Amino acid sequence: MIAPVLTLPDSPAAWTGWEERVRLMVRPRRFEHVLRVADLAAQIAAANGLDVARAYAAGVLHDIARDLPDAELLRLAPPECEIDGLHPLALHGRAGRTLLERWGYTDLVVLEAVEDHTTGPRGGNRIAQAVYIADVSEPGRGVNAEIRELALHDLNAALEKAIISKVTYLQGKGITVHPRTLRSYQELPCCAHPASGRPHPPATAPSSTFQ
Repeated sequence: MIAPVLTLPDSPAAWTGWEERVRLMVRPRRFEHVLRVADLAAQIAAANGLDVARAYAAGVLHDIARDLPDAELLRLAPPECEIDGLHPLALHGRAGRTLLERWGYTDLVVLEAVEDHTTGPRGGNRIAQAVYIADVSEPGRGVNAEIRELALHDLNAALEKAIISKVTYLQGKGITVHPRTLRSYQELPCCAHPASGRPHPPATAPSSTFQ
């Protein structure tokens, strides 16, 4: 397990408090997942010359709202689109950011990574990219090992593969692609080349979703 020296505004003592808060907020198996994501995000960050401490912090915090009831998710993160209202679980990234901000967490890079881990990183936030990849490929999931290995050598290629894999899965199941995920997909370089054979998510689809 990687234990980076924290460079965040929080003191080491304060950081221990954040980690404990996450443990109390989620189910035991979810917390095990959280720690695996944090470890992998830190490894990806180290391999790509990124801030290891921020990657680890974002990994620990990313699912802080994951086990909240639907009504609380909707209260913390009012729906932006139909998918959010029909499937509140899609909101747990935004809800997690809201919680952290209300509790005084201030690192904007980490907050954005928490918000975007469900639907895809925006605006070139490399820490968010590392956490998104770690979340979909941590060893406990038993899938996406090739994405995990690729991220240790080529973060951009791993991110592209992770987003395309998710969109392809959703389309194959006839499931609506969340608008934020669609935007993340459309920002990929491959989308500038329609002849590449990549999937092209529809604007509308059946009213079900997967996060």
